[in-house]
Amino acid sequence: MTNAPRSAADDAPLRLLPKVELHCHVEGTARAATVAELAAKHGVPLGVDDPDDLYTYESLADFLAAFATVCSAFVEAEDFHRLAYEAAEDAAAAGTRYREMFFSPGFHLDRGIRFDTMWSGIVAGIADGEADHGVRTRLIMDIDKPKGIGPAMALLEVARVADRDILLGIGGDSTERGVDHHMFEPLISEAKKMGLKTCFHCGEDGPAENIAIMVEAGVDRIDHGTRLLDLPDLVKRVVDEQIPLTSCPSSNVELNIVESLEAHPFAKQLDAGALVTLNSDDPTFFRFDLADEYERVASAFDFDEATMLKIRDNAIDAAWLDDSDKAALRAELGA
Repeated sequence: MTNAPRSAADDAPLRLLPKVELHCHVEGTARAATVAELAAKHGVPLGVDDPDDLYTYESLADFLAAFATVCSAFVEAEDFHRLAYEAAEDAAAAGTRYREMFFSPGFHLDRGIRFDTMWSGIVAGIADGEADHGVRTRLIMDIDKPKGIGPAMALLEVARVADRDILLGIGGDSTERGVDHHMFEPLISEAKKMGLKTCFHCGEDGPAENIAIMVEAGVDRIDHGTRLLDLPDLVKRVVDEQIPLTSCPSSNVELNIVESLEAHPFAKQLDAGALVTLNSDDPTFFRFDLADEYERVASAFDFDEATMLKIRDNAIDAAWLDDSDKAALRAELGA
């Protein structure tokens, strides 16, 4: 891919560019000040004197432990409302106009929080966030892969009663190490019967073979997919079928999945013809938002404006919207 040389001034329009995001966890948007305030309100120990210290880690395992601690501060419906509302407020500042966002019931159910408590709060929060900040948000329910297929299927049953205008799909999150991804094939099959879309985190801290398993299972999107290029036959299938990748390059660097942005396979995946998108993953945890991600990736790979627009438009193509909604979104964003 050939691009014109970049300057620092080239990055300013990327913050203003209207964007679509497909890989962001609502719990990963929690502001440190909000976590500290709610933890104090509910008498929840955080284990640190400064809540900012929660957002420091060197591996995916460290990150997941911090993620669980942050989740513990959210107890009442109004807490989840605040979480989702502030997520929309911060997304608007990054130029995000449409977002398909994960929420992770398992982290809350394990603490005795009722599903309807978190669901009603999050749904109300995204509605108010759209009204006040213009960020349209839809939800993806995440299952915790290491817990196995039993809890995953139980969560899928909970999904049956959720508003399908808000809940678009089911995802699989957490570490890949020691997890046999074949076990989730029935989950994907049943979710499809229910009319839900599906995606799975794979090929992040695990091998490309995990991507192949989930592609064969019929997932609609691959989250991360960092190791895709390790299997040429799989690359061909993903490209031919235009199975989207929701890539989070800076997150992969922060968690030591790859050494640097410049070493990330994002540009090579794009060159190969993959429908690859850019996402923030957990913006407050990593201290950068979606606009920062666009700026960082553009700088790392010397991408010009046309390439960044293509990447943005890939996210429109990969969104779980019908054709008329996608056309309307393209018109709204000036595509």
